[in-house]
Amino acid sequence: MKAKNMAIMLTDIKGFTDKTSRKSRAQIKELLAKHNELVLPAIAQFNGKLIKTIGDAFLVTFESSTDAVLCGISIQDVLAAFNKDRAPDDRIDIRIAINAGEVSISADGDIFGDAVNITSRIEGIAEAGEVFFTESVYLSMNKNEVPSSEIGYRQFKGIADKIKVYKVLKEDPVKPRSAADPAEEPAPAPREERSEKKPESPEKDAEEKVLKGMGGLSGMIMKALGKAGMMQDMDIEDGTGKKVKISGGEIHVVKDGKEIHIDKNGIRIRRINKDKPEGGAEK
Repeated sequence: MKAKNMAIMLTDIKGFTDKTSRKSRAQIKELLAKHNELVLPAIAQFNGKLIKTIGDAFLVTFESSTDAVLCGISIQDVLAAFNKDRAPDDRIDIRIAINAGEVSISADGDIFGDAVNITSRIEGIAEAGEVFFTESVYLSMNKNEVPSSEIGYRQFKGIADKIKVYKVLKEDPVKPRSAADPAEEPAPAPREERSEKKPESPEKDAEEKVLKGMGGLSGMIMKALGKAGMMQDMDIEDGTGKKVKISGGEIHVVKDGKEIHIDKNGIRIRRINKDKPEGGAEK
């Protein structure tokens, strides 16, 4: 026997024994033929080598961990499309597990070793429609092509160490693109429709009117700040009767007994209610 490092994939049909108990031999043969028709092309596309079939299960090897996981994604996508409008008994739901490591290869091409045993254990916990894989696969694959999520450590019978398990995120599968298949740009987010709202209070209404009425005052203020060197106190008017006081870089717009405190960029910070004895800020 010779030894080689490779990625190992194991697949099987969920509930196959239960399905076959309700089908004739001809129907079982038809089910397996359809399974092979859907799965084998994806294996070939990603350079996988079918080692053997075990009833409804496939044992496949790959030179690349990335190819192995992308193959698993492709298989699940194909089967999801096939199952879309089918009755539960006619669906083909499979579980896929992938591991990477050293295997022993026999003269007839079969493979053995701990890496194969671990793959079998991972397949036992995989969910239908999912692709589960080990940390050894995660560390060796191209993570830019495969979105994944860590499931956590699992202890398996006959395996000394705990195995960290991951799974492919189906929400946004990443697939290889050809040069003629440009990446899609995300659609712009829809704009929120604005609805007119009644002012919360007369004071707030008065404040907003002052701010809206300032017009080109922002430029005047900035020029005044420059002339004042941010150090002098000065008053200016904008021609509409609104008095603006600049003091140490701060701006106060006075209107109807209300003082609106804004910063030097013209952005309102708070409103000071002079009607209150304590002069506190209104909220």
